[in-house]
Amino acid sequence: MNAKTMKHSASIWDGEVGTSRCIDVVHWEGDITPVQLANVANQISADWQMIDMQLDPAHPMHGNAYHLRRMTDDEYDEAEYLKRKAAFEARYAGKRVWVHGYHVDGDVAAGTDQPFFYDMMFSTMFITLDDIEALCDKHYGEGIWEEYSLYLDDQLPEPLAIDF
Repeated sequence: MNAKTMKHSASIWDGEVGTSRCIDVVHWEGDITPVQLANVANQISADWQMIDMQLDPAHPMHGNAYHLRRMTDDEYDEAEYLKRKAAFEARYAGKRVWVHGYHVDGDVAAGTDQPFFYDMMFSTMFITLDDIEALCDKHYGEGIWEEYSLYLDDQLPEPLAIDF
């Protein structure tokens, strides 16, 4: 049977499959991605928690259990963060960056936070943010620095001209 003509179905549940209420059952032909299936479930009900997929009997993977669990807000936020982090790392991989570490001194009485920048900046080829953090530990001391700023090599300000 052609994969595009196979008929699949999925039951949408408001909790765990079999121990909660089945909200609806959907059918489709051909392939569907997990994101597309989750979008269908979102259109049907905002309360869905689990999708139980049943493949066409002619499908070679028929008989296996396929469940799609809705991500919690924390899981979704973490996944989005990891996507943005990977895109950032891919954009700057192999470029020379300058790193300026600092920590924040807080005046509790005044309710202010003031960044304290270290005198030393260092330069490195960017690989990953984890590598930058390891280098901050090496240059500023482990547990000493709190944050850092990155500058591309060509974005540094012009040095002062010493003309005396």
